[in-house]
Amino acid sequence: MMDKRLTILSAVLLMAMLQTSAQQIEAQKPASDTTIRKGVKLKELPDPKTVSWQKNVELGAKLFNKGSLYNGLTYYEEAVTKNPKKTDLYLPIAEGNFALRDYKSANKYYKMLVDIDSAKGKDYYSLYQYALTDKYLGNYEQAKTSFEKFLDVTKGIPELADIRKKASTEKEGCDLGIELRDSKKLKDYLVEHLDNNVNQAFTDYSPYLADPNTLYFGSWVSDDVILEGRTEKYATFSRIYSSKRNGDKWNKANEVQGAVDTVHFHTGNAVITPDGQTMYYTQCYQDDKQRMRCSIYKSKWESSGWNEGESLSINEKGATTTHPALGKDENGSQVLFFASDRNEANGMDLYAAKMNADGSLQAPKALSAVINTTGDEMTPFYDFTSNSLFFSSNGLVNIGGMDIYKSTAKNGGWSTPEHLGLPVNSSVDDMYYNWNDAAKLGFFVSNRPGGFGLKSETCCDDIYQFRMNVVYLAVRGTLLDADSGKAITDQIITLFDAETGATLKTYNSTDGTFFFDLKPDKKYKLSGIRKDYFTAFQNFTTEGITKSDTLHYAMTFQKMEKNKAYTLNNIYYDFDKSDLSEDSKRVLDTLYTILQENPAIVIELSSHTDSKGSDKYNMDLSQKRAESCVNYLINEKNLPKERITAKGYGESMPVAPNQNPDGSDNEEGRAKNRRTEFKIIGEVNK
Repeated sequence: MMDKRLTILSAVLLMAMLQTSAQQIEAQKPASDTTIRKGVKLKELPDPKTVSWQKNVELGAKLFNKGSLYNGLTYYEEAVTKNPKKTDLYLPIAEGNFALRDYKSANKYYKMLVDIDSAKGKDYYSLYQYALTDKYLGNYEQAKTSFEKFLDVTKGIPELADIRKKASTEKEGCDLGIELRDSKKLKDYLVEHLDNNVNQAFTDYSPYLADPNTLYFGSWVSDDVILEGRTEKYATFSRIYSSKRNGDKWNKANEVQGAVDTVHFHTGNAVITPDGQTMYYTQCYQDDKQRMRCSIYKSKWESSGWNEGESLSINEKGATTTHPALGKDENGSQVLFFASDRNEANGMDLYAAKMNADGSLQAPKALSAVINTTGDEMTPFYDFTSNSLFFSSNGLVNIGGMDIYKSTAKNGGWSTPEHLGLPVNSSVDDMYYNWNDAAKLGFFVSNRPGGFGLKSETCCDDIYQFRMNVVYLAVRGTLLDADSGKAITDQIITLFDAETGATLKTYNSTDGTFFFDLKPDKKYKLSGIRKDYFTAFQNFTTEGITKSDTLHYAMTFQKMEKNKAYTLNNIYYDFDKSDLSEDSKRVLDTLYTILQENPAIVIELSSHTDSKGSDKYNMDLSQKRAESCVNYLINEKNLPKERITAKGYGESMPVAPNQNPDGSDNEEGRAKNRRTEFKIIGEVNK
């Protein structure tokens, strides 16, 4: 039973030409007061509130069989309202909502089924679908838990091997979703939902920028239906539209001129050759089994518009051929990419047909298994600038349903697909990625919340526009002598990758200033080595910076003098103790960094006390304290022991009086005397 249900749902995800099934289109407009919307030769059906629950079940089943899921759900849900014990209706209600991409409602009913089965633990299908709908809602932690439970309870069931593999992939997708959601990494794209000059409250899809100012796209502007006999068909059809850019906005779209929008066929997926003279597009019809059957056509531009297209040789009878895209294959040959279900066992796959000099096409070949999975691949787009193929798939690790990926042609093959991440991808379906380098503008299609959907927030596809999120970052600074405050000139400053240690750039400062361009989301280190000075360095990061900015730092150079004492502030001990506090360890970490930046020096680390206590007591205590510092650096920070020596001086080297002139206690002076210092006593033997 489960395998059969999953096959049905896979068919729903096919979505043929529009990436939206006939059932999903049917869902996008609420039913009229008479429940069934008005259309040609419409059979009137009763208000569900006026009939018995048994009649509601009967009508719901009939409408489901005709493919009218939205209206069928109205009757099923009323039946459950009137007879709450009819829990066997939870499954068709869940299934109908899932097919209509109303994931909140589907999730609710799958959870009811899971709860009913909690004692038996045998309703594997509902558990899987419950997990999947949670994932589509972005509830990644809950979805992951449910997928793990599904994998646990289905162990050792051979007939579920394939779906277990899928569940494992979906669980990985939950981890990816959590990682991307919580990442502070700068997003690569700035995304905008297009207004109602382009998007309507039904389905809008296949955006393509024919030139920097002309957008082609497909749209289904009405969903009136005909109910006649045993089949249900649509009274209006998808059409190809175009819109002109007006500054940062798009004008009201109009149907394209010419004869490509053919009566009784759905048209969409237009792509235009660079010379503007040829259009490849998809033409589809709805068969008696409610399936969209699509073929690719080619049209030429004439004075009156696009002429009636001709069917291409690559179309295959009985199969869907859709989503044309101009590009190059992995070997650099000019091809027409497309998606097809001609190998039915593999769902939708991507194909490429080489183009001959006269524009005719050779026999198509399926792309390699690097691209095509056991799931569905569709909506290809080839970027000639980067020699990369963009496409959507639900067979790779993803964070939603269909996610967008990028693969680059390299050495006669395709690279492992790269997930485009947020915000281009979402927890639902994302497809039809394309980018126009001349316009610096791209588009994709998504049913994410925030669109113009009518039945639910995820029911319907809208067009989104994006720009690359270009952030210009730099660092600027000054070089100063720590003692005099004067500028350090004729100094080389080096910029490092703080994570790898790799040298990135150098700057020869002649006037005491420096400047570097930076990249987002990186950790950096600035360093300046100067004779007879400690190495000056500055660690910083551009992580989390989302707007263009210039960072500023003043780097100070401290004169390095042999046998001069340098105080380490804020190293404290409990009374009569030599144990290091956590705050003291952080100060010693700074000393360790100084030693790392100046690898040639050998130091003495010394500890001093005030005059309270006997000379011997203070000498012993200061030695123990100095040794605790040295032991921390050697044992916990792995500093070579030949580079550091511990020395306790007790109260023998005060820097301030321990008593006032009148003999009273000088607490301020004692505090200065209780100190830890280091001094350079030599160099590492080379």
